[in-house]
Amino acid sequence: MDSVTTHPFLSFAPEMPQARADTREALEGFFLDFGFTGRGDLERLANWVLGTRELSLSPEAALALARWRVEGWLAEVLGPSHVGPSLLVKGRAAFVLVGGARWSADVLMREPRTLPEAWRRAVCESVPVAAPAEVPCQMREQVLVLNPFMELVRRWLRPAGRADVSPSR
Repeated sequence: MDSVTTHPFLSFAPEMPQARADTREALEGFFLDFGFTGRGDLERLANWVLGTRELSLSPEAALALARWRVEGWLAEVLGPSHVGPSLLVKGRAAFVLVGGARWSADVLMREPRTLPEAWRRAVCESVPVAAPAEVPCQMREQVLVLNPFMELVRRWLRPAGRADVSPSR
């Protein structure tokens, strides 16, 4: 009986196509911003984004796809009141504040409606409030008081009907 031996380092199985290294790095950097640090989580999230699409995507295309997938997930978690141009920024901040990465990559890969209601509510409550719009106005002129004690005496002794105006003006 004849047997065939092969070198242990040779494999005749076809190699699975791998994503470009720069694409993987870009996706890992994107998910690092969400607090994921485990190598396994980062790889699973990169595979979740790329899915069955062409594995030779450019980093820019892969990041656009990742943003689209994560924004869709955040829109479902946060609800329609938060959907807008800053959804990804506010959603990422809320996700990091509640420690969403502690749940591993599964949290982003699951349907949002299957997540615990208390956790979803905590994410919604953690969304940062927008800063109020700037209103143009003038700041009051500040008065330099050279002798604070005399200024206090002057205010105390002034007539009741007179406005509080400093004599230095």
